Amino acid sequence: MLWSLRARLIVSFALVVALAVFLAGAGALFLLRDQEEESARERYGRYAEPVNREVDLRLRAGDTLSSLRQVLRDNADQLEARMLLLDKDLQVVFDTESSLQGEYVLAFENPSLQLVESGGSRYKWTTFHDAGPGLTLFAPPAEATDGPPPNFATPDYDVLIAIPDSELASAWLDLAPRLAIAGGIALAVSFIVSFFISRSISGPLARITQASVQMAQGDYDVYIPIRGQDEVGRLSEAFNGMAREVSRSQRAMKDLLANVSHELKTPLTSIQGFSQAMLEGAISREEEFRESSRIIYAEASRMRELVDDLLLLSQIETGQMQMQHAQVDLSALLDRTLERFQWAFREQGTSARLAVDRLPSVHGDERRLEQVFSNLIENALRHTPRGGVVTVSGVALRSNQVTVGVHNTGSFIPPDDLPRVFERFFQVDRARAGGSSGLGLAIVSEIVEAHGGNVRAISNATNGTEFIVTLPTTAPQEARNGRAAAPLDEAAARRASKKREAPA
Repeated sequence: MLWSLRARLIVSFALVVALAVFLAGAGALFLLRDQEEESARERYGRYAEPVNREVDLRLRAGDTLSSLRQVLRDNADQLEARMLLLDKDLQVVFDTESSLQGEYVLAFENPSLQLVESGGSRYKWTTFHDAGPGLTLFAPPAEATDGPPPNFATPDYDVLIAIPDSELASAWLDLAPRLAIAGGIALAVSFIVSFFISRSISGPLARITQASVQMAQGDYDVYIPIRGQDEVGRLSEAFNGMAREVSRSQRAMKDLLANVSHELKTPLTSIQGFSQAMLEGAISREEEFRESSRIIYAEASRMRELVDDLLLLSQIETGQMQMQHAQVDLSALLDRTLERFQWAFREQGTSARLAVDRLPSVHGDERRLEQVFSNLIENALRHTPRGGVVTVSGVALRSNQVTVGVHNTGSFIPPDDLPRVFERFFQVDRARAGGSSGLGLAIVSEIVEAHGGNVRAISNATNGTEFIVTLPTTAPQEARNGRAAAPLDEAAARRASKKREAPA
């Protein structure tokens, strides 16, 4: 396109080069003006001696004044200069342009004139303004130096070379064509160079634009090659990171919709089926009616829990969940949490053990931490066979950290599934899920990481499965220089942002 970025860059580069060449040429002309004028004077001055010598030789050979005039005309045409022939009284007896014929030229009578010696040539020059436009006159030296007398020292005639002052003053204009040619070459080269430079700049931008259009059309698997670490390279790298994150988010959204649809399908089917039976009168007895109502209520509660869990996860990931900031007695929290499940343990025929030292306090939200360990104990209880044991243990570490493990016997998670147990809706054994939404461990991971800790799972067929939570005993710090502790919701927001920026 005419006004595309590449075209604008080429024109901009060319204009900059043209301006630079113009300024450089103008500066060169200004600086070389006097030098060019001096060179022009030297060019004409060095011919004064040879022309006078030729006239002297012809006079000695017996040439007439008429023949001398023709010789001067030929020299004037050859040198593109004006010739004046002066007699011994300094009167012009011949002027190749005739205007000074018969005039007296006394310019060289000035005793202050100096001899010019340059490049092996000797001459003198002066200006003449007695008649018409100013002239610069050039003549051979008046006196002879060491050695034999010069051949042109004739008492009868002298030849002067006359050049208009304006022509010498404008001698610098001879540089203009050469500077114009150099400027044109520089401009042409600048167009070629700017074409390649602009292509190196606009090429990646064009690829980014094309990739953006692909993403707008739903194709998120795009990648831009990164060439260099300049601004364009970093832009390409940032775009690739954004594309990966958008692609991952899109896949996660599709998976989420598929999982939510699957999880809601069963309770909705139950609710729809029993409510339809109640409306159509298929259920008439009070006991059946009560049982149907109980099932509808249970399925609706299950749907509500699923929605609440999804909202909680979203709030944690975006940093919108407001957490309390206090010192939490972890030993009392674990004892209280495990006590709430005693009835469930007895009903299932399993036992529970609490094996913790006197643990230091941790900084965080007590209600959310209780939710973490409740989810882990409930998950362990769900997967522990009758007669099994669930053990909650805690150990204080030297690095201002504390670990809490929830171990259960009788269950095994295959190694390939261990990295995925904290994904949403992932369930190793759906038959033993017991109505779980599959979001409990995902919530555990988000809350723990929001507190600056981490959670991991280990499992083997012999010893069973254990989830280990590691928490700091002090609040997350902005830095090590004693600055105030960062609020947990802000820490969660930063952690969520880092997740989004992390490469796939």
